[in-house]
Amino acid sequence: MNRTYYFLRLPLFVLTLTLVFGLAGPIQAQTRALMGRVLDATENNGLPGVNILLKGTANGTTTDADGNFRLSVPNGPATLVFSSVGYVGQETTIGVSSIITVTLQPDARSLNEVVVVGYGQKTTRKLTESIGTVQARDIIKLPVSSPEAAIQGRVSGVQITSVDGTPGAGVAIRIRGVSTVGNNQPLFVVDGVPIGDGTSNQINPADVESISVLKDASSASIYGLRAANGVVLITTKRGKQGKPRVNFDVYSGVQNFPNQLDMLNTQQYVALATESINNANAQAGLVPGSSGYLVLAPDLRPGSPYLNIDNSKAWRDAALHKNAPVRNYNLSLSGGNDVSNYFISLGYYQQQAMVNKYDLSRYSFRVNSDHKVGSRLKIGQALTLTYNHTYRGSNGTGDGFIYASTTNMPPILSIYDTDHRIPGNRYGYTGNLNVAGFVRLNNIGINAVNENHDYSYRLLGNIYAELEIIKGLKFRSVAAVDYSPYRQSYWRPGYTAAELGQERNTNNYQDGRGEGIQQVFTNTFTYNGQFGGHSINAIAGMEYQEIKSNYLGYTGANFQSTDPNFYSSIQNQQGNSNGNGGFAYNNASSSLGQKAYASRFGRLSYDYKDTYLVTLTARYDQSSNFAPQNRSKLFPAVSAAWRISNESFFQNKLPFVTDLKLRGSWGQLGNDKIGLDFPYLARVQQGPWYTLGTGQSSLNGTGIPNLVNSDLRWEINESTDAGFDLTLFGRLNLLVTYYNRNTKDFLYSLPVNTTSGFTSIPVNLGLVNNRGLEFETSYKKSFKSGLTLDFFGNITTVKNKLVALAPNVQEFASGNYRTAVGYPIGYFYGYKATGIYQNQEQSNAAVPDVTVNRQKPVAGDMIFQDNNGPGTNGQQFSGKADGLITTDDRTNLGKTIPDFFYGFGVNANWKGFDLAVMFQGISGNSIYNSYRAANETMAGSGNNQLVNVLGHWTGEGTSNTIPRATARDLNGNARFSSRWIEPGGFLRLKNVQLGYTVPKALLNRLKVAQTVRVYIAASNLFRITKYTGLDPEVTTFSSQLQAGTDNANMPQPRTVQIGANLTF
Repeated sequence: MNRTYYFLRLPLFVLTLTLVFGLAGPIQAQTRALMGRVLDATENNGLPGVNILLKGTANGTTTDADGNFRLSVPNGPATLVFSSVGYVGQETTIGVSSIITVTLQPDARSLNEVVVVGYGQKTTRKLTESIGTVQARDIIKLPVSSPEAAIQGRVSGVQITSVDGTPGAGVAIRIRGVSTVGNNQPLFVVDGVPIGDGTSNQINPADVESISVLKDASSASIYGLRAANGVVLITTKRGKQGKPRVNFDVYSGVQNFPNQLDMLNTQQYVALATESINNANAQAGLVPGSSGYLVLAPDLRPGSPYLNIDNSKAWRDAALHKNAPVRNYNLSLSGGNDVSNYFISLGYYQQQAMVNKYDLSRYSFRVNSDHKVGSRLKIGQALTLTYNHTYRGSNGTGDGFIYASTTNMPPILSIYDTDHRIPGNRYGYTGNLNVAGFVRLNNIGINAVNENHDYSYRLLGNIYAELEIIKGLKFRSVAAVDYSPYRQSYWRPGYTAAELGQERNTNNYQDGRGEGIQQVFTNTFTYNGQFGGHSINAIAGMEYQEIKSNYLGYTGANFQSTDPNFYSSIQNQQGNSNGNGGFAYNNASSSLGQKAYASRFGRLSYDYKDTYLVTLTARYDQSSNFAPQNRSKLFPAVSAAWRISNESFFQNKLPFVTDLKLRGSWGQLGNDKIGLDFPYLARVQQGPWYTLGTGQSSLNGTGIPNLVNSDLRWEINESTDAGFDLTLFGRLNLLVTYYNRNTKDFLYSLPVNTTSGFTSIPVNLGLVNNRGLEFETSYKKSFKSGLTLDFFGNITTVKNKLVALAPNVQEFASGNYRTAVGYPIGYFYGYKATGIYQNQEQSNAAVPDVTVNRQKPVAGDMIFQDNNGPGTNGQQFSGKADGLITTDDRTNLGKTIPDFFYGFGVNANWKGFDLAVMFQGISGNSIYNSYRAANETMAGSGNNQLVNVLGHWTGEGTSNTIPRATARDLNGNARFSSRWIEPGGFLRLKNVQLGYTVPKALLNRLKVAQTVRVYIAASNLFRITKYTGLDPEVTTFSSQLQAGTDNANMPQPRTVQIGANLTF
């Protein structure tokens, strides 16, 4: 508590100063009426929706459909500020005239728009780097719970994938492909503070002013350390000069599953079970009375009362929370004067999941301020406080598996003990004990009785002082802290197999608490100067980061009371039995983490007459993750651009070319993420347990948990790109970029033979290449009717390949994923299924299958391709069929990295109405439908099966994709093969929003607000895909290994909402 209090004192003091200095607005003098019209410079048409503000005040208006406006202004000189999306802003001084006409120039790709770069800002016009941006005006139209989700489909080169549809689920980000087999998440920097590989759903999107994605080495090398996967800069809102301004944004909506999985009903289930048993007996030549003869469970035979039960849909529906609500409220106060400005916000976000008992609540508070002290000194701060609470049952943290684990329940099983047949039933559910021999958990009931709470807090803030030493030269010092305490508590009551399907009569409670704290200290000198046609921007600085974490957890068991006030005190436990009549209490767990970084960096940007532009960047980093001899590394970069459209020889030749800039860059970035702190040091810990002596006593040993590698060194990402920015007719924009990224010495914990006593060793393993093209385009058009249309789109191609591995390493695998030279990272590796043996003649001619002990297939079994054999002369494989089906015949079945991804949409405005539509998609990737593999086994009784199995093989010509039903899969039909790999491409209508802004004249008469906008919106309304699962948007958070497995986790919700934006 003392630490938190210490960090709160200064921001609260600054807030107090803000309220003192910033809330007073200027006193308005006597006014007069001013009328005018705003025109488009290229077409001389009236411009609707232009914002007009009396400088230094909150007094303003907007133009009507014909570009006309009327505004009260003070007598005497005044300045009006005109702004409109897609046009260059303009300030106009008005004299005594009562009528004015203003002409706005189309903004050639918003060339004067300010873009946040590392430790500074640039205008788009002066960029030599490759940076994608998302602005607040775009974010406000998206119902997202985290800032990173707002990037999806809007920036080329950036693939955004939600891990699943659970509230607060992680967002996986891949910038220009997959550069490593480890953590691929970019570095996130919020208001200059590096916070790791994501926001953890703890930054309110409504507080965000802009998001910059640094894609190439030149833009990201200023963050050389941890920037190998790119950098995402999040800048939050600050106050603007003028009277206090209150904004209130609210929306409320409902969420539902976009589609459902259909399972067999009881009649179909029993028929399949019967067929599978009959086929298995026939294949083995068994008859009634034979040893091993299979029979149908009595509860599945004709006359059984269980055949009158059909809960195939009841199980699924019991897991669902239909019309799950989502709500968001944001209130902000901002303003300022010549001395101070401030931005204060409060936010509340609440989302309930589409399955029962998975609810998220987030409370956020932010205060940002800036203050001038004299003529040369400026001080300020940015502070956010966030509290998250997730309440759930047996749902895992982030997978929502309750849906997948209940839809495949046998349909004859019941959910509830409606007839009260279970004596002393404490919960009202049933475990279906002794029904048809099934042993299945009633996860609906377990989800209801378990109580899990995840609490997280975050204090993220910085204070700064900036001193102008001489004109153009400034010194800035920043101290920042990111403090994240958290708590997790899990209560699991005792229950019996009769009650919930599992004998577990001892209750237990776990309480775990931890914290992470990062301190960052940054000092920089910045110089801006102009000498004739020469412009220079230079920055030099030093930065130190220290990151610490700790965790302590304890589990108690066998509590006499189930009252939370009792079991929340773990000392009230009786403990687990130790097997000798006593109790054991050794249930503590803990962890500690620590790392540090020291850096020096610099950047020099030069341009001559806005035509020839060069940027030189370097960062020298030291990481505690490497041994002293490998700890330091210099990350250089260079980029250049030539605005050829400024050349005199070009300007008169192609007048329709508004702007043309050629650009290119090269640079290196670093990565030290390997999942271990100090991987070069041998650490000692207690474990493992050994059973020794005649009494077989268990003793805890002491050992080294991991192999160490003192030669471990930086993973280096070397990137080259080239492209051009083109604007035609002042309104059609096109950006094209070719990129080529080589990740050298990528870091990986390589599995080793477990007989060594270890599981893995950290190594620099090889070289990965990513290359492709990025295209971005936009077009804006205004019509005399007042309609404006703004089209945008982007597409990115990706070709990923593992170029080389370390000596003596040919490949490595993770489950059914393999990574090998010449192939993409983490491709599916299994048997290729080529069809079904349609008759006995075909099956008799089958190639012997060693993997099933040369068991002969029968008609209706799957055909697996013989395409390889053992190699010779040091080669692993021969590359030719050898007349046998062996493990050597496993092959590339598809990749999880798409060939390309894209996004496109349109924004339209007409007479107060606005429409925003965005589509997003990917193509060329594959998905392992793990849920289908588990529920199309054709094994009969057991898990219920998907209705697809009704199309299975029953005779020659009936099916060539789904094999025969058999209770004994002697041919391995269900093995991992191309049968379970499906195309993962999709096109999704991601967002659509229709809004209406109440006319200013009406609001002035009603005197209720300055602006009022209401809207209706929807997300994930439809998609086009060949994938048969719940949702083709499948990935893991950080690593690409296992990234394409779909276990039927919760899909992205189909959401419909209504909302309003009000300004006072």
